[in-house]
Amino acid sequence: MTPTRDVSDDEIETYRRDGVVAIRGVLPLEWVDRLRTAMQQVFDRTTDVDRTALVTGQSTAGARTDMVERMTTLLRTADDPGALALEAGHAPEGRSIVETDPGSWHEGLRSAYRDGPLGSIAAALTASERVNLYSDQLFLKEPGSSVRTPWHQDKPYFLLQGTKVAVCWVPVDVVRLDSGAMGYVRGSHRWGTTYKPSDFVTSTGTMSFPGLAIDDLADLPPIDANADDYDIVRFEAEPGDVIVHDWRTLHGSAGNVSADRLRRAASVRLAGDDVTFLLRRSSPEPFRHTVDLRDGDPLDRSDRFPRLVG
Repeated sequence: MTPTRDVSDDEIETYRRDGVVAIRGVLPLEWVDRLRTAMQQVFDRTTDVDRTALVTGQSTAGARTDMVERMTTLLRTADDPGALALEAGHAPEGRSIVETDPGSWHEGLRSAYRDGPLGSIAAALTASERVNLYSDQLFLKEPGSSVRTPWHQDKPYFLLQGTKVAVCWVPVDVVRLDSGAMGYVRGSHRWGTTYKPSDFVTSTGTMSFPGLAIDDLADLPPIDANADDYDIVRFEAEPGDVIVHDWRTLHGSAGNVSADRLRRAASVRLAGDDVTFLLRRSSPEPFRHTVDLRDGDPLDRSDRFPRLVG
């Protein structure tokens, strides 16, 4: 299925300059409906999820985290509850699900990515003749789930090297500022810095999984504490929109403090012409030790990373 229109020259220029662009009304709504159905099937599943996969890196079927459940536990034990990534004055309620790599096992999702419009959009933005699907995450923030997604950079997580990595954030619900709108630091993709991976529970804390090597990476900047020093843009969005950012762009999202607005979105990671595999030492990807590729290999050598364009 193709986009409803071509990506404009202005949108391409915005992406290259800012490291992020909101492309309005470009996704066919029938495709968004298909994606929404597949996403909800993933969120509704009751099969036990192997939580150890995030640590061992041996997953072949993704991983799930309920951030509200995790945050509620931390609120009881944290030395400084005020440092946790929660909207001020709001206790976490409902669910805030992060489903990592569901496209590896849910055929409805995988076929939606394979047959859908995202590959051609990424090809236009990155000037690529070839685009591969790298991975995906799904996000569910129910009303009252006030857990914020702290500022972070995608690059230290991905088992990739190259410059043409585009991340498509696809909402299937109306997203407003109070229901979890995405924010981006414009121009941060041009800073030439790779940051430590976020722990996703505090504003600037970093991952501490066994085996990760992150000491040579920069500390995450305290953006929340110095917001006026950064060029931050936040996007409300509608089904049919896609927000695309460079994998080096710092970004995060608000919690959902709305009374009745569900916020579901997919993050689909796409690799263009110059991208090859790298067993990145900072990466906590749950599938990092189940990919049969060596550093420098093209992604086409693994069925896990299907070609979408070219």
